[in-house]
Amino acid sequence: MQESFKNRVSKFWKSFLEEEYQIREMMDNNADGQTLISFVDNILQIAFSKVYFEMGKNSEGKYELILTPEGDRCRLMQIYYWNQYAPQSLSETWNFYSTKPAHADPDSTMEMYGTKIDKSDIVIYPETDNQRSKINIEVYSPKLMQLEEKQRYSMFFIYLDQFISELYTMEYVGYINFIESQKEKGSTNITDLKTIIDKRIEENSWPKFENPTQIYSGYRIEPSQEKEWTLREDVFSGYTSCTALINDYYQGHRNHFDEAKENGVIFGFLFFENINIPREEVVNFRSEIEDKIISEINYNGIANSLGGATGFHFSYIDLIIYDFEAFIPIAKNILSFYNFEEVGFSYFAADIKPIFFD
Repeated sequence: MQESFKNRVSKFWKSFLEEEYQIREMMDNNADGQTLISFVDNILQIAFSKVYFEMGKNSEGKYELILTPEGDRCRLMQIYYWNQYAPQSLSETWNFYSTKPAHADPDSTMEMYGTKIDKSDIVIYPETDNQRSKINIEVYSPKLMQLEEKQRYSMFFIYLDQFISELYTMEYVGYINFIESQKEKGSTNITDLKTIIDKRIEENSWPKFENPTQIYSGYRIEPSQEKEWTLREDVFSGYTSCTALINDYYQGHRNHFDEAKENGVIFGFLFFENINIPREEVVNFRSEIEDKIISEINYNGIANSLGGATGFHFSYIDLIIYDFEAFIPIAKNILSFYNFEEVGFSYFAADIKPIFFD
């Protein structure tokens, strides 16, 4: 079986501890950029089959290694796990990030696709969406409007991350629309947008981001009415910290699943029958089991819960698993106390057969 992500991360940090002095020397001596990137990439491949990263040195003289999920929450969860295990002994000389931090100077400029912009080239009209805990923004920028749509959004997102951080862009920015002309309603500068978002978070008690596996959104589904149905087709409600994974499963895709599996990460869910449980107790019953499992898997860095769902026949506990071989015996043992007739584990890949527990 493929090596677990937990082991790969452990091996990475052991190797990084041995090699980081060379990385610092290369940065201090202004080594060739491609040589430095290749050297660090080779070490990162111990943990990740492929990962995007940046490096630098901050104003305090600390070295920085910044991994970026490129806006993908499934990747973010893996990078966040990696970051949690950074050795404390490196904290005096290194900063490690699981997303790109806000680090732009107010007067910084950016040039891509033959177009150069600064803060004066962008006018932002923010609008609060309290129901979704998001800030929707309209953007007026004649310079960006001259670019093709894909280039325009790509350049704007990169520039935006520099001012509010990649994490804020992922978690608190809703839709982004470019407009042809300025509006009379209140506008702001890109340099002030983070302050506005922080104010909305405080005023409206929006959830503050910490662990990406613990920021949830709810969903409802019309369950299948067919006599023959497969796992999760009986679901009528659920909550998740990774909507992309749920969408993939129902659409028959497995891009996120396969990419994570290359790193030794397994996205999957436990299922157990709930037909003999009173309807009003189904959710609490699932939570009780989930709590027991989480108490075992979180402590050892084996897995994290991603949410759960309720169906008319099964209840589901969704997971990101960093050590599959260690996880399965724990789950089996806890679920064995309930004497379910139908209970098991399924991958978040509808074409792979589920594992039924004896």
